[in-house]
Amino acid sequence: MSKVVVSGYYGFGNAGDELVLHSMARALKELEPGLEVVVLSHRPEVTARQHGLAAVNRWSVPGIIRAVWSADMHISGGGSLLQDVTSATSPLYYLSIIFLAGLLGKKTFVYAQGIGPLRRPLTRRLAAFLLDRVDALTVRDRASAAELEEMGVRKEAVVTADPVLGLRPDEVGLEPGRTILKTKGVDPENEQERILGVFIRPWEGDRHLRELARACDMLAGEGWRLVFVPMQHPEDVIAARRALELMSGRTAAALVDEACSPLEVLSVTKSLDLVVGMRLHALINGAVLGLPVVGLSYDPKVDRFLEQAGLEPPVAIRGFRAETLVEAVGRAYRRRNDLAGERERRLVELRRKALETARLALELLRG
Repeated sequence: MSKVVVSGYYGFGNAGDELVLHSMARALKELEPGLEVVVLSHRPEVTARQHGLAAVNRWSVPGIIRAVWSADMHISGGGSLLQDVTSATSPLYYLSIIFLAGLLGKKTFVYAQGIGPLRRPLTRRLAAFLLDRVDALTVRDRASAAELEEMGVRKEAVVTADPVLGLRPDEVGLEPGRTILKTKGVDPENEQERILGVFIRPWEGDRHLRELARACDMLAGEGWRLVFVPMQHPEDVIAARRALELMSGRTAAALVDEACSPLEVLSVTKSLDLVVGMRLHALINGAVLGLPVVGLSYDPKVDRFLEQAGLEPPVAIRGFRAETLVEAVGRAYRRRNDLAGERERRLVELRRKALETARLALELLRG
């Protein structure tokens, strides 16, 4: 039986990254049911419980060495691991695992990663040096491939798609999400109520929250029922509470303040009518589930995905006006049926590419 060890941002309570792991492991095991997947995780016991996968403490050097040594291949990804905007040390951690795998004579497969921004010269040089030496390199969008070329990486990067785009709407149950929303006073079965999910995150001192709160008040005035949904707990809950405090009509908004599993977040999303999101995977989830989405762009990855999926351009978060966001929501909702065919065509192709990544990984594993 073959074994792979997976490194990524797992066990930190980020629903987007956990859905990446879920989608990646599912795609691999559908193609090779006997495959053993071992995850390097911040909280191994949580990862094991949520995903049913073996997990090792990502901070234990002896544990990491044993996991990589006993595996047939190292998978790096997916997600935005190689960027130094949120942390200067984060890309160095993931690059060190790639280096270790090479040192131990193990293959490394880079799995549909989003590359950059990498702004520090040392990080860029080190990333280029190590990525040129992996056994196979796949990225989730063309902009990431262009970033690698600009960094001087000569190895060909195959453009596939984010692993979560491999999910199908019929795989996501409604009941868990409906139950969660009902406990917050929101009834997704009430056809007279339009529910708008707001997925925000802390960013640059939260200067964006005042205009966001004003937009939420305006949307509530137009008849929307607002629900703030966290993707990263508790950070997103804190940002959502601040936004709620700034709203004058806060009774029109609800907050999912408990930590939800990745599949519960998906289920909640399925019960919405529209998604407004800063978090990339909130937008991916909404698109996969056939919902109109409006992106709030704080990072190039948001713009990249919306362009890749043929969706409306995002509202830039820096210096945005509430009226701009309200107009974007109205436009996305009005055009939801007009754009459904093109969106579905794009998503079918993206799903094929997402699943192709798993096939390429197993092709490398089998030699």
